[in-house]
This record gives sequence, structure tokens and C-alpha cells, in this order.
Amino acid sequence: MDDNATLSAADLLERNRELQSSRAIRLLAATNLSLYATLMERHCADGVVPETELVVRLERDLDDLGDPQSGIALIKSWAAQGWLHRIVDPRSDQNVCYLTQDARRALDFLRGMRRQDTLATGGSINGIASRLKQVAIRVGNDPARIRKSIEAEIAALHEELDELDNGARPEPDVTDAYDEARAIAMQMERLITDIGQYGSMIEQATAALDEPIDSNVAYRDRQRQMYADYQAAWDSQGRDSHRAFLRMINDPDQRAEFEADVAAVADALPALDPALRKVMAGFFELVGHQIDEVERIQQRCAQRVKRFTAFGTLEQSRGVARQLNEAIGAARNLLKSSLIDSRLDLELPLARHAISSVGALSFKIGDLSNPKPAKPAEGDVDLASFAALTTQVDAPAMSDMLNSAVARGAVSLPEAVAMVHNAYLGHVIVLWSWALKQPNEASPGSATVRFRSLDGKDREMAVPRLMFTEPISVGVTQ
Repeated sequence: MDDNATLSAADLLERNRELQSSRAIRLLAATNLSLYATLMERHCADGVVPETELVVRLERDLDDLGDPQSGIALIKSWAAQGWLHRIVDPRSDQNVCYLTQDARRALDFLRGMRRQDTLATGGSINGIASRLKQVAIRVGNDPARIRKSIEAEIAALHEELDELDNGARPEPDVTDAYDEARAIAMQMERLITDIGQYGSMIEQATAALDEPIDSNVAYRDRQRQMYADYQAAWDSQGRDSHRAFLRMINDPDQRAEFEADVAAVADALPALDPALRKVMAGFFELVGHQIDEVERIQQRCAQRVKRFTAFGTLEQSRGVARQLNEAIGAARNLLKSSLIDSRLDLELPLARHAISSVGALSFKIGDLSNPKPAKPAEGDVDLASFAALTTQVDAPAMSDMLNSAVARGAVSLPEAVAMVHNAYLGHVIVLWSWALKQPNEASPGSATVRFRSLDGKDREMAVPRLMFTEPISVGVTQ
């Protein structure tokens, strides 16, 4: 990646615009940031939480704070904004919630500002100089300097052993110990969030695979982009960190030694910040939640790749052909209802072949005056023809999720869209077409839902508050 100092003003402005549209920045710029951050940090920062339990916790705090919002409405709002994952756990068949990586980054930033975190402490310069010297010796090729450094370390270790044997071990410098412990705890707090970076990269690599494809060339380009993004994720530091943490967590000896070190630091440094102490004590558990999230992302990405490869160009061509046939049929019906068929004296041949005619068209202009201005069309949009988009989305998985929710009670169309992880326009249209087949009352009202477009930006559109009260049968819609 190019250094920002060498970028032009236009390129740097574009990169800053991309950051401004990110979910983390949007959370930091939210009007209710203080309320959202308080509730997220109290109830969602520790990992996966059952939705029913989270609703109870949120509403208890909202009542204490005098806020009239409901817990479920807040959860749906966070999910629509991309700050909260709201999915169905297949093991318990219940909704569970957990923060997205963008929300975690925003909370890390707020916690650091609240604690006034700083690395510029009294012992920081000595630690920087010591570590920098070690790196310089490792990468250098001066044998005399390397030997001198090793001999100095051996001498210092022998001196420490002699003091230990004589029972004259000096008291440690508590100030330096606190500085180092705080720096380590802050680094651990950031690592808990960054360990999911690999999952975010592979999520982004497959995010566009659910979008409809218009041509074989687009299918080829999207396939090449997917492989390029996967290769970038494979070569990233996030993947190396993910594998290293996975090995360490699964190694009982390393884990036991690490936990013993954490307990020793906690006992020796009682004045350490309670929040940082909590991070150190629950490090493995919190990293475990992040690794579980990466595995869930890998499963979703594998399903996307499977659908994308299985349907391929053949199914994509069939889908386009179906939509074209339906559009032609709709245009034919429109012509029948809009034009008056009357023969006239002049005939206009169409596509006349050199050997024989394949047909002719004749018409008569009854009114030679200027046509009247066009008026807006009236009536509802017929979404039945969009059912062909089920070939581009995971219709069986989405119908299973929706049927599980309907079994617990009626679900509105905006709520169904919010349940879909990383919804695209295809998901919204398919859900809308399904909802039209449900028994609904007239004039149900409308609500705004969010979805992602091919350029990676979030979009909004208004959809009616249609209700799902009956199970969905995917076979009927295809």
C-alpha cells in the first residue's frame, strides 16, 4: 500500500471518505453514542448473548435511564446499522446477538479515551530502547556486536541467579512493572478485536457473490475478484495471527502458563486499572469468542462460494432468460391495454427476408395533434416476477430462518430483512415477493430497511409492513 504522504489530495480524500462511511465511524458519529456505547459495553462486549436475555438486560437499563425505547427495537436498529450480528443459533434454534468488528473497534477507541490511555510513561523509553536494540542485533550481521550482547545477557542472568541463591533478591521497580503491565493489557485489548480481522477480510471477499449477475463477463470478473481477495486474506497478517492464537488456545501447557502469569501480575499489581485487569483475566475466553466468529464467517463464505459455483453461468443465464420472458409478457399486456388496434392503408414491413416475408405491421394514427404529457403511473408494483432472484440468494437457508421465526410469532417484512446477515437488494426483493403471497391487510404502512450495494455502500429503501404469518415454501417461488 502506498504511503499516505505520497498520495494526491484526491486519492487521500477518497480514502477518508471510505473511512467516513464505515460502520465504526458511523457509530462514533451517532447522536445517541453515549447511550449506545454504555449498553453495548455493559451487555454485549463479552461475546454471544441470547436475544431474549439481551432484551431483558437492555430494558432494565433503559428503565433506569428513563429512556422510552424498547430493547427489541434497539437490537433491530443496531442490527440494521451493522453494529450487531443477529442470527439464529442452529444448536438452540434461538436468536443470538454479538457485536460486529466495527462496533468493537469503536468501543475500544472510547474506552481508551475514557481511561486516557498513553504509552508515554516513565519506563516506556527504556523499554523501547531495549526492544529496539534486540531487533537491531537480530537483523544485523556484526558478529562482534552479537557476541557482546549474548555475553552481557548471560552475565546478567548469572548475577540474578547468584542473588537468588544468596537470598538477596532486590525489590522490583513497581513503577516500571505497572507501565509494562498497562501496555501489555492495552495491547491485549486491541488484539481481541484485531484477531477477527482475518474473518472480516474473507467476509469482504465473498460479500458480492449474492448479488444478481447480468452477464457471463460479470460472472467471470466477480470470480476473479473473489480469488484475488481470498489470496490477499490468505497472505495477510490477520491469518497468521489467527493461526498463532488458535494454536496457543488449543495448547493446554501454554494456556496454563499464561493464566499463571496473569494471576501473578494481578496479585502483585493491585492498583492496575480494573477494566484492563478484566481484559487480562478473560483474554483466552474473549479471543475464543473471536475465533468462533471467524469460523462462523468461514461457514457463511463457504455457502456463498458453493451457491455461486453451483449456479454458475448456466443458472445465471436461465435466470436472466426467465426475467426477460416475464418482462416481455408484461410489456405485451401493457400494449394490449394501452393501444387500439386499427388497420390502415399503409403497411410497414418488419424484418423482410430476401426470400420470404416474416410478417408485416400496419397501424393508423387517429389524432395528429401533439401528444399529452406523460402522467405518473398508478397502482402497486408487481414483484411476482422478481421471484427468479431466489437463484442468486440462499433461498432454502433464508426460508428456514424465516420459518423458525414465524413459528414463534408473526414477523414483519422489515424485521425479516433485519434478520438477514449482510442483506443485499436481492434478499430484500425476494423477501418482499414472499411477503406478497402471505395473507395481509390493506394499507399496512411502510418502514425503511438498509441493504448493501455492489459498491460496498449501505443503501435504504422503504418497504411495506407486510406480515409473515405462514411458513414459506421455497419450491413455490422458484
